[in-house]
Amino acid sequence: MQDQKSNLSIFNFSKKHISLLKQITVFFIPVLLGYALIEYSVLRIPMSYDKISHKIKTQNNEIKVMTLGSSQMQNAVNPEFLDKAAINYGSTSQHHNQDNSIMVQSLDKFPNLETIVFELSYSHLELPHNSKYFWKKTIYLKYYGVNAFEHTPYFKDKLVFLSNPSVYSKIFVNYYIKDSYDAVFNDFGYNVNNYKGAFSLANYDEQKIEKRKFMISAKEDLAMFEYNTPFFYSMIQTALDNNKDVIVSCIPTYKTYLEKRNPEILKRRDSVLKDIHQKFPKVRFLNLEEDTITFGVKDYVNENHLNPIGGEKFTKKLNQLLNE
Repeated sequence: MQDQKSNLSIFNFSKKHISLLKQITVFFIPVLLGYALIEYSVLRIPMSYDKISHKIKTQNNEIKVMTLGSSQMQNAVNPEFLDKAAINYGSTSQHHNQDNSIMVQSLDKFPNLETIVFELSYSHLELPHNSKYFWKKTIYLKYYGVNAFEHTPYFKDKLVFLSNPSVYSKIFVNYYIKDSYDAVFNDFGYNVNNYKGAFSLANYDEQKIEKRKFMISAKEDLAMFEYNTPFFYSMIQTALDNNKDVIVSCIPTYKTYLEKRNPEILKRRDSVLKDIHQKFPKVRFLNLEEDTITFGVKDYVNENHLNPIGGEKFTKKLNQLLNE
């Protein structure tokens, strides 16, 4: 009799769980399908990463120049104007720790790579490296085959929309709903339509631009400098140990930006440039940060980012150095 009661209890218990499981399934299947649709839709939006990924997969044996850096480098180098086949890994908010991961894990991908171009901006060495939660690690993994995570990647680490829903929701809306997505990428992943910004909105009026308030890193951080500097040296050494030529570049910035720099931060950065020259005599430099003759107001998106006109100028300067 007791066994029958136990069996009945188990049966009822199982029925409840099965019912609950069905309810959960009914709820989550539409959610999962909805997410899958969003992920698929986002991946179909034209982006620089996809173009770069295609280069890696189809022209890896031709690549001779690799550029690494932040959005300043991304805007400054249009590989279309280089005589040697190149790939520009520059990306918004990218710091040296991501540059290093990309470089180290990409060396074997490009058997004929000759030159690596690093960025060293005015404030690079006193800004913290991106954390282990930096969302673009998903981008590096999916598009570049670079694992910058500090663990074996999980399934969610490969989901682009989930990596930064706020960013990709905005892109999704602009592309599919508002029809206001104006990025146009060439075969190298360079946005040839990247003109819209503070300077174009001011009609390149220098008087208006001089009065403009803008963000610039002016906070000193000696501890960060002491950490970042040897890290950057180690990147240079890694490139040299792998028989690559190294160029350290300082991207042009507009005159109002130059005026607002913290002189102490600048002095320390410049001391590092001199130290690199002594420590690594084979390293070459492309320091156009203060070139206000070649680069004028119509070459910029804003105070510290070039537009495609300025990018063409910078790239041609880089091309000259590469050909020397």
